[in-house]
Amino acid sequence: MVTQTSIYETELPIRAAVLEGHAALLEHWASPGTWWSASERLAIVNEVRTAWDADQLPPWVRPSTVDGLVADDHVLPPAVVDIIWRITNHTSTLTRDWYDSFVPDQVSAEQYVEVLSLVSMANMVDRFADSLSMDRLALPEPRAGEPSRYRPDGVEIARHWVPTAPLEDTHWSPDMPMEAPNVRRTLNLVPAEAAVLWMLIDAHYIAGGILSELDSGRNWSIERPHFELLATRTSALNECFY
Repeated sequence: MVTQTSIYETELPIRAAVLEGHAALLEHWASPGTWWSASERLAIVNEVRTAWDADQLPPWVRPSTVDGLVADDHVLPPAVVDIIWRITNHTSTLTRDWYDSFVPDQVSAEQYVEVLSLVSMANMVDRFADSLSMDRLALPEPRAGEPSRYRPDGVEIARHWVPTAPLEDTHWSPDMPMEAPNVRRTLNLVPAEAAVLWMLIDAHYIAGGILSELDSGRNWSIERPHFELLATRTSALNECFY
């Protein structure tokens, strides 16, 4: 069992919600997923680190085509390695044609969404550790078991490249269920991944349901303008213009 006190060796005052979230994430990574085994999921996280730390390739060069860059006995299919590198290092260059070159001929949409989830979460926590000069999370051993292969009912391609499920969202206002904002549909083709992603987002930023309370007199350590400045600057640095 991974405990929050054992994941980072640091004297920095990291909030309990972040430590709890990262400890839960390690358990999540090491468990069989929905479409990938535990060993494959940990290999995906490891490949994210390899991609980030390597000499950067141009976005149009697939690592699987570079001699000696990807081991012949790699646990992951070459297409998945290529997807990981492109998302990790060149997110802003992704196009529908690029997506269609992989899905569904080389990976299913469900497999792609789970890979996307693991890549985004690994980059989130690794950049957190890197920015604070801490060692990255040590990966646990994989757990036995088979992927659940659960697919939610009612999924369809609506506003995204991948299918998404209908979603009524009470996160922002529990008393007023409404159609979820587009961003809340993220990863919901694989619900287990969507749940963990939003747990991490709430821990690192702020729970969506209390955004409206920032001016309510609650004793925050920073004020609303500071929240907006940090969020805007982070979005700009990440080229996230949503």
